[in-house]
Amino acid sequence: MSMPCSITGDLSIGHAGFTPAPITAVGAVTARVLVMGVPPHVAMDIIAPHVLGLSAHPGVVQDVSTTVTAGGKGLARMMDKGDCGALLLGTAATVLVGG
Repeated sequence: MSMPCSITGDLSIGHAGFTPAPITAVGAVTARVLVMGVPPHVAMDIIAPHVLGLSAHPGVVQDVSTTVTAGGKGLARMMDKGDCGALLLGTAATVLVGG
């Protein structure tokens, strides 16, 4: 099912009680592709450390589209996951990305 693209400024909403965290686009791979005027998130973008009590850990965007890519990396969509299980927001509602 197609979902809104996750773009620069969207957050990871955390998982299992962990706090939301920003996502940082890595490298210039997505700078060539803009979604609603900003770079989209792709596989291996960094999820900042998120916190639960005294526990904190970072993550990377992992579960992404396998059919829509930018620079050879799958685009991230709303509700895709990081390697730690954190869910991603996707606010580019006018740009839907499939499987």
